[in-house]
Amino acid sequence: MSSFFSSKGVCTIGIELTNVQDRSIKVVKRNKKKKNLYVFSSKDTIDGVVEIRATKKRKKLEHTGIELKLCGVLESSLDSSANIDLVSSVKKLSTAGTLSDRKWQFSFPEFNMPQESYDGINTSIRYYVKVIIKRNYAINIKQEKEFCVRNLDTKIPKSVPIKMEVGIEDFLHIDFTFPKSAYHLNDVILGRINYYLAKINLKHMQIAIIKREIYRASEETFTEKQTMCTFEVMDGAPVKGESIPVRFFLENLNITPTCRKIAKRFSVRYYLTLFLIDEREKRYFKQNEIIFYRKNIPKIEEK
Repeated sequence: MSSFFSSKGVCTIGIELTNVQDRSIKVVKRNKKKKNLYVFSSKDTIDGVVEIRATKKRKKLEHTGIELKLCGVLESSLDSSANIDLVSSVKKLSTAGTLSDRKWQFSFPEFNMPQESYDGINTSIRYYVKVIIKRNYAINIKQEKEFCVRNLDTKIPKSVPIKMEVGIEDFLHIDFTFPKSAYHLNDVILGRINYYLAKINLKHMQIAIIKREIYRASEETFTEKQTMCTFEVMDGAPVKGESIPVRFFLENLNITPTCRKIAKRFSVRYYLTLFLIDEREKRYFKQNEIIFYRKNIPKIEEK
């Protein structure tokens, strides 16, 4: 999997992760192209090889040192300040000198990576190994190799039953109940909707899972909403006393584990939302937060 990348004609740098033949693959899009990333978990050892080839036709290149850095970074287009390092470790590959063809093996043993990789609307969490060739009077030469982090939740989050009511006195009384509020990413959400009073002519009823990305910049908090899925529960007027079972599957949805206050700035939260629409197109809704956690790591993840 080693590939070489030109760095302004000065040299080529290759970074290869080793001992990865049995690792899962995460497929991501970078610059509109699909890219396969190897999947690691927190406390895994990151092994690999770095190879630098000096361009023969160029004059000798002096540098002030070569470093290898393993980073986990919180990046957001909403914040003009620098990216936030969640985790970081640096190894010195070479002291100052003249650039020449060299190869190094590296290892970051049992590296702590508590936050999962994440690709969101405006914010992402990325992990990569980066080679930095430092220079005094020119821009540093850099090349990175990205990988993905997926962590299993060893403790199931606290779960409580959900009961939400939508009501207008003497006109409407509906509730929907779900036996738990925490679900793993391949789970099935089961519930029931009960109609006690419905004098309003309802046209549609939908249940949606809505994701909120919350990012706190230095002086402002940004919230982005995304509807992950919508399920039509009813098309037409309900009957008093009617009870409708609800079941929908999470496996093929692009849902990630819930996370809160990463670096005191970033959260991803999910809400189960009930929408009612009457014949005048008036909308009624109720919502309740639900928690998602990871129970397994797929061999190939493309969603």
